[in-house]
Formats: sequence, C-alpha cells, structure tokens
Amino acid sequence: MLKKSIANFRLSEQKDNFTVNKSNRLQKAYINLDISLAKLAKDSKRFSILSNPNVNIDIMDYKNTMIKDFTKSMNLFFLVANLKNWNHLIIISENEQKKLFKNKADNEFSNVYLVIKKMMINSLFNHSEKDFTYAWKIFNKFGIVDMNLNIDEVSKEFFNKN
Repeated sequence: MLKKSIANFRLSEQKDNFTVNKSNRLQKAYINLDISLAKLAKDSKRFSILSNPNVNIDIMDYKNTMIKDFTKSMNLFFLVANLKNWNHLIIISENEQKKLFKNKADNEFSNVYLVIKKMMINSLFNHSEKDFTYAWKIFNKFGIVDMNLNIDEVSKEFFNKN
C-alpha cells in the first residue's frame, strides 16, 4: 500500500505539473495530513461541542465516509513517512497489529485525536521517529478499533482510489 500510495502521488505531481518547492514539501504534507485528520474527526460527528442528539445518520453513508476519510489520512501518513525517509516505520508486524487491535476501544475520542496530533507535530519539529510511529499506530487503532472500520473495506477503498 505504501509503495502504491507514493507512486500515485509522484504520478499526480507529474501529470498535474505541480511546481514542487522542495524546501516546504514536507511541511505541506504535514498540513495536509492535519487537515485530513480534522476532516475525519469532523465527519465522525463525535467531537462536536454543540452536538444535536436528534440528528438522523444514515449508517451506510456514515461508514463509507469514515472509510474514505480514514484512507485519505492513511495515504498522507504514507507520504509523510516517505518524505522523511521513514517508510520502515509504517510497517507493523502481524503480531504488533494483533496486539494493537486487541486493545479496547477508547470512550473518549478527543484524547485519542489530540494525542495523534501531538505526536505528529513532535515528529515534525523534533524529528522524532518514535513519535511518528506512535501517531501511526494510534491512528490505526483509532480507525480499526475505536471507529470499528473493517480492514478489508479500508484496503478495498485504498486500491479503488489508487
């Protein structure tokens, strides 16, 4: 998935004739990841201070939106990893994955979201592989466990988009 994501990003750069400023490309990737995570949070409807309990939600539409948002953020994690030469940090062993996905879902999504963002920012400004790895793993746990997204559906969405 990582290789495909990066290859598609490079192709879109060439196809659309992006003028790529090498000096701020990484910062732009982080900003896009931040925006994508914020969209995931907003669309999840779990972070609103002024939430309306009477809002009707179409479950299938909601689930599809969450899968699309999650996949877009995942693609941007791949891009950041690639730009930082941290591709190896994206790979989670099967044992690590099982352990990660055995965790209980967090009841308080706000803390999870803010921790992901904090670790992302630390990875940028402190050049911390550890913080990036932590953000990536929490992000995966957030999507699969907390949001109850199906890995196969996420993979299908990823390969349909890429």
